Amino acid sequence: MSVVRKFRAPNRLSALVKAGGGKLAKDALAAADAAMEPLRAPSLAVLDAALAEIDRRFGQSAASARNAEAHATLYALALRIIDVSGFLPGSCVDQAAISLCALVDGCAEAGVWRWDAVDVHIHALRLLRTSGLTPDQRRAVIQGLNKVSQRRLGDA
Repeated sequence: MSVVRKFRAPNRLSALVKAGGGKLAKDALAAADAAMEPLRAPSLAVLDAALAEIDRRFGQSAASARNAEAHATLYALALRIIDVSGFLPGSCVDQAAISLCALVDGCAEAGVWRWDAVDVHIHALRLLRTSGLTPDQRRAVIQGLNKVSQRRLGDA
């Protein structure tokens, strides 16, 4: 009769966890924040440039030149805002840009543009970026934008 033997390979991670030492989580987070700080200004410049480009090409001032075929451009600009909005924690700018992406998707699928809803999103993005709103006010803006972007074309 044979004997069953079980082999267990050593786990390096488990050994490191048991060993102790290393950085404290708060120190690691502080180091990560310090490493990210040089990226803050350029990222906010990208955000502001994307918002200005959206306003210039798709805002009310460009109402006569709006191009429904450019939905991919509007979507890409909103994604650019999402990409760098991590430098504005708690501002809800990222959520507003996500709502704008949902609106663009819905309009592109339906083949009908709701430029009034795009205008609302542009104004809200500007407001969230520059204003000193309270967290409750920011949440209310996002809830309103989500309602606007989710409204079907046939709804009143």
